[in-house]
Amino acid sequence: MTSPGGSSPLSLTGRALVLLSLITQAAWVYLLHRLVRRGWLRRKDGWLEDRFGRFAARFVRVAMKFRGGLIKLGQVASLRVDVIPDSMTEELVKLQDRVPPHPFDEIKVQIERELGRPVSELFQSFEEIPVASASLGQVHRARDLAGRDVAVKVLYPGVERSVAIDLRMVKLALWLFNPLVAPDLMSVYGQLASSLRGEMDYEREGSAAERVKANLAQDAELFSHLRIPRIDWETTSRRVLTMEFIEGDKINDVAALSARGVDVSEAVEWATRAFLHQMFHDYFFHCDPHPGNLFVDLDGKVAIIDFGMNQSISPDVMDGIRSNVLAAVTRNEDLWVESMIQVGIIRAEDRESARELARLSFDPAYYNLTPKELTDIDFSDYFVKMREHMWMLKSFRLPDGLVAWGRAFSLLYGLAAELAPGIRPLDIVGPYVLGFLQSGAAGTHERESVERAPSPEPC
Repeated sequence: MTSPGGSSPLSLTGRALVLLSLITQAAWVYLLHRLVRRGWLRRKDGWLEDRFGRFAARFVRVAMKFRGGLIKLGQVASLRVDVIPDSMTEELVKLQDRVPPHPFDEIKVQIERELGRPVSELFQSFEEIPVASASLGQVHRARDLAGRDVAVKVLYPGVERSVAIDLRMVKLALWLFNPLVAPDLMSVYGQLASSLRGEMDYEREGSAAERVKANLAQDAELFSHLRIPRIDWETTSRRVLTMEFIEGDKINDVAALSARGVDVSEAVEWATRAFLHQMFHDYFFHCDPHPGNLFVDLDGKVAIIDFGMNQSISPDVMDGIRSNVLAAVTRNEDLWVESMIQVGIIRAEDRESARELARLSFDPAYYNLTPKELTDIDFSDYFVKMREHMWMLKSFRLPDGLVAWGRAFSLLYGLAAELAPGIRPLDIVGPYVLGFLQSGAAGTHERESVERAPSPEPC
């Protein structure tokens, strides 16, 4: 049986041709956008948005068929509402990291090839039907030789070759568009490529889980409400990851959690604090905090799983972010702009244009609102203005880690908006921001116990 997005030479060639046709369509849509923007082509309102939506809908269909890195790329793009039109993001958010599983025979061969022994010798029992399947791999429940329940995550055979094709085509597309847009797209490509390759290295994922666990454990009160799965290194390799199986319900399964007497808002708050601790205190964080990676176990603790997407940010970049946050809190336009230059997001020549962007960012109408209050505001005008200003920043680029930082914040905010609409952001973020602003240049980043862990691939 051949699974979608196979890795034979013929299927890889077909994949490349389909992606090339997508690039051609994207170039055509972009050309129409430029013609309309400059007034050289006149069309009715909504015409261009319809073209954007059609392209995004086709990308979603292709991604769901070919899987691999395309689903991940679409998911990341869906979060860039600051630069991508709404009609595109509305389609891209439909991409789900849940796909039909691969046949068990393929998975069994992959496990035995990686670990060098028959599955029957590695585990007491092994369930053939997976408990989860995603774009790059699937998870099976098993019982180890000590009789403990474990989750075994297995990378799909051949997926690395299909992702390599995806990345080559993405690189070609970004290279073609790079001279035409403000952001440095080739730097974005480097981050995307590192993220995808890192997600296919399960030994790095296991190390990341242990590193996050060690960091969070330094806050005893916080850690008492959390649970990170134990890694079984004896049955873990680059393409197979065995970890503790955690019984529980997804954090967004409100009915199941309410039936157990779990306060969902409280669980969301502890989950949010866990990620803020990573981002503001440790400078190393799990950057995919969507509901599928968050459970509430049978003891009521928030369990965090799937550490494939993780990010480490350098102290120099964090120093610049510290200045930027301080500028946002004090609404200091000059400091905000200078911090953008310090971090390397823009060059000095864009100082005046960035000051205009600062004035938009400090609009009191968008300051310290609850997620519920945000849902009552039409942000279409805000993002239109933001996109217009982004075009003014000719030197704009995103240093390593900031895409992941923004992604994590977006997902956390979405989690609160959906499950805990009464939470006011500054009530939770405030203490972490204050501690971050009060820390020195090195902060807590240089703690030996956590920095000895292998460096993960960035998101």
